[in-house]
Amino acid sequence: IKIDGDLYGNYSTMGLQRRSTNEQQQHQQQALVAGGSSPRRSTPHSVAPTISHLRGSMLGTSSTSPGSNENLPSLPFVDAGSRSSSNRISFGSFQSYGSVERDELFMNEHHSEMGNGHDKNGDGDDYHISFEGNDNPSRQPILARKFLSIEKAASQIPAIALVTLFHLMVGIPFGVSYFPVGWKSSSSSSPTSDYESSPSAEEGDSFLLNGPFPLPGKESLGIRMFLFSTIIGQIIMTYASNFENCIALQMVENVPFCQSLSYIVVKTQGYGKEALSTLFFLFGLASVIVGGVFYALGRMQLGRILYFFPAHVLVGCIGGIGIFIAKTGLEVTANTSFSFDSAGLVAFLQNKHLLVVVFAFEIGLRLLTHFTLDAMGKPRYPLLSPIYFCLITPVFYLGIWITGNSVHSALEAGYFFPPLNDDGVASSSSLVSGLWNESVMEMFHVVDFSTISWKAVWKSIPTMMALVLFSLIHVPINIPAFAVSTDADVDMNVELMAHGYSNGIVGILGGLQNYMAYTQSIIYYKSGGHGKTSSLAVALSTSLLFFIGPELASHMPRCMAGTLLLHCGIDLFMEGVCDSYGKYDFLEYTGIWAITIIMTFFGMEAALLAGVIAALSTYALQSVTYPKPIRGSMTAATLRSSEWTRSPEAFAVLDNRDTGRMKIFVVQMQGHLFFGNISLFSDGVKALIEEKPIDERPYIIIMDFTLVLGIDSSAAQAIIKLRDSFTKQFGIKLSIFVTGSTEGFPCEFDLYQGLNANQGEMLKISKINPFDGKEVSVSVGSGSCVCTDLDQALSHAEDTLIAMVKPKLLSSSINLCSFVREQNERPDGTVDEKHYALKLLLRQTPGEDVTLVEKFLSYFTREIYNNGDTLWKQDTMSDSAKLLVCGQLVSMLENETGTTEPISIGNMIGESGLVQKTNRNSTVYVLKDNTVLYSLSRQAWETMKENDPKCAHLLYAIVVRYLTHRVQHVSNRIFETRCLPI
Repeated sequence: IKIDGDLYGNYSTMGLQRRSTNEQQQHQQQALVAGGSSPRRSTPHSVAPTISHLRGSMLGTSSTSPGSNENLPSLPFVDAGSRSSSNRISFGSFQSYGSVERDELFMNEHHSEMGNGHDKNGDGDDYHISFEGNDNPSRQPILARKFLSIEKAASQIPAIALVTLFHLMVGIPFGVSYFPVGWKSSSSSSPTSDYESSPSAEEGDSFLLNGPFPLPGKESLGIRMFLFSTIIGQIIMTYASNFENCIALQMVENVPFCQSLSYIVVKTQGYGKEALSTLFFLFGLASVIVGGVFYALGRMQLGRILYFFPAHVLVGCIGGIGIFIAKTGLEVTANTSFSFDSAGLVAFLQNKHLLVVVFAFEIGLRLLTHFTLDAMGKPRYPLLSPIYFCLITPVFYLGIWITGNSVHSALEAGYFFPPLNDDGVASSSSLVSGLWNESVMEMFHVVDFSTISWKAVWKSIPTMMALVLFSLIHVPINIPAFAVSTDADVDMNVELMAHGYSNGIVGILGGLQNYMAYTQSIIYYKSGGHGKTSSLAVALSTSLLFFIGPELASHMPRCMAGTLLLHCGIDLFMEGVCDSYGKYDFLEYTGIWAITIIMTFFGMEAALLAGVIAALSTYALQSVTYPKPIRGSMTAATLRSSEWTRSPEAFAVLDNRDTGRMKIFVVQMQGHLFFGNISLFSDGVKALIEEKPIDERPYIIIMDFTLVLGIDSSAAQAIIKLRDSFTKQFGIKLSIFVTGSTEGFPCEFDLYQGLNANQGEMLKISKINPFDGKEVSVSVGSGSCVCTDLDQALSHAEDTLIAMVKPKLLSSSINLCSFVREQNERPDGTVDEKHYALKLLLRQTPGEDVTLVEKFLSYFTREIYNNGDTLWKQDTMSDSAKLLVCGQLVSMLENETGTTEPISIGNMIGESGLVQKTNRNSTVYVLKDNTVLYSLSRQAWETMKENDPKCAHLLYAIVVRYLTHRVQHVSNRIFETRCLPI
């Protein structure tokens, strides 16, 4: 952006020219003639700049729509509503003048001052801003379009170059690590005469790989394997992923599995080309399997399943792989296999002059990282490590020059990788001549199906399983993290399918597994990389490395690869073992160490088995220890069922210390009940009963299994035996078991049938169902039964206690509700009905004078509703309170789908809202024809308060009693201990 020749910023080829009003009109007319069409009334997309600076001011972005002045780009120094003649601003483009609703915006004096001297001379001349761009590129001059394309492509070059450099820096150390160091190529300095022609099958676990690699240039082959997998992954991710700037990479964390497969194959087939054929077949097969699993998970929308791997097992694997990669880094540096015995250590330390350099660089990086941490303990410079690794090579060459040594002498001493061409001899030709030789396509000719050892394939299955499982853990970590970092909205299942395509295709071509690398993707994104063209350019530049990368690697010192591998390995080990300390309990952390140690000394297959054992044993031990099967216990002295309309005589029985709720004992279970903790559960329940004095032991015990997640057959049979011991050992008359679900107990064993057997003397009584007014037969007495919820169990226990003292209190309600069976014949209010309503009100107001309650009832009016009617809707004004005399009602919360509560006969509803003058808390529907309610209107309530305060006191008492029952209801008390009884 230029104003009066001063450069303030850049947005494409945006320019700014000083023109008079006449010049503007002439230029616009010329543009219209050239364009051959009238001005359009839509703002081009290019007139909505994203981020540009104009003398410290930010150009805001606003959405544009046709024919809308207020949707023009928001410029901080422009006032679109002003029509001052000074400092006029107009918008235009090569052939898009008039593409905004008005070509001229006016800047007032206040905003002119904000321009920091844009009108330097104060002459009031016009500023003309021309936008070089249009939503229709075909209407722009060809030269301008070409310039824009070149400029856009050029802006991507730094990001592409940076990622390509990282691919080279990562590809060299990991590429030379796919095959064990003991499997030496012909370019190695070790004499071939020391090799064993074939391994001994009887060597068993003492097998040490030490033999010739069947092809020249083993390191060259490994580097090309890395780059090929990365190239295929990058191309597939460009088109299959929803990310605009993701970078694919060979799954370098799988290097240990590649070496494990190499050991298996060489031990079975020897060191010849047949072994390499089998090994490459296994590499490709593993990639195809990984791709198939990724695709299946994405296709079936099962992306979340990847989050259910035991975290401590994965962390243990990360720690073990960290040690393996660090060990590989040291082996690559010393060009010698490492073993945990005295002979191996002595042979390894013979090359200590190579290791000292690696340790020096690693210590230097650790010190730099430590001293550049911010106040929060996080790295202040994220690119410190990549830049450090890039500088190792020039620093090493500088060290050679300072010490007066030559590159040739350093090569002889082992500081450099040997020449990686097909002859194993240093090439004197130019780098360009190395673009093609016979070894370039070697990896595609290795597999010969006639030489594959299926015995080796069979032996490799455990390692392949471990490789597949470990390959799955990176994607669910990288994708969400990168989506958050780039503010992208992507579908996990789509990304899984993209990984399925990339791994499947590279596997068919015999390549290694790949994935979207988070670190490289972030660097690429922050460097300005964006779009499919740029992503394909990354693949193209990496393809160039496929040809010249091995030649470049021969000029890289071993210490660069060794330092990078050692650093990555230590970081992984620290992440897996050290950083996890305090984040897992003792059992899980012990499992992490066990997996790490076993992987280090016994390999991948043993680590996989150790992971399975660790997961199962940890689960079993945690189930026994955390949580305990008994969550808590309490008497029912402060618990209330939903039957709040019992008679005062019945409540007197329940409140009695010797015959009432104190004789109900509630025990709540939790977690999984299985053979490992069932003895703890059984003995714990018995101990809770035994610790009570003889005279305080319960008549009824309620065993609540609502919070139990699972019961195995051993635990189910133990529960039945526990039920029998309640009666024989403690004299408990009734055992009630709560399933917590209409689907029964969470077990395959038929526990319901075993517990629902009534064994003692039972009393059959008739009772009115409080919710629908129907007469039902209830069995109360001794034995055992099963209920679906705790409220039902407590109601049954209360009925049993009442029946043990005075059974007639349960059947007395039948006589009170005789009019229910006759209401179809007598639909109008009758003396019987009013008498029954009075009895219901007396239960709501215990201890009050009958005459006062009768007078209170006189303020009510009788109403009849039918099935499907709505009494009121949630959030409407409370204008009445109603007493349910006969019929069925249900209350429902509108904002909680499926949350309903039946309203029992004798309940008062709406009284709280009427008293407090608040809106309705729920919607109430009628479920039965001829439902009878007695209603107290707001007008009658106001009259009562004014003329009869004693009657009004009754409604206040009903509100208080209702709230007391709500707080003490069993559903609020058993799970939430903060709701103390009132």
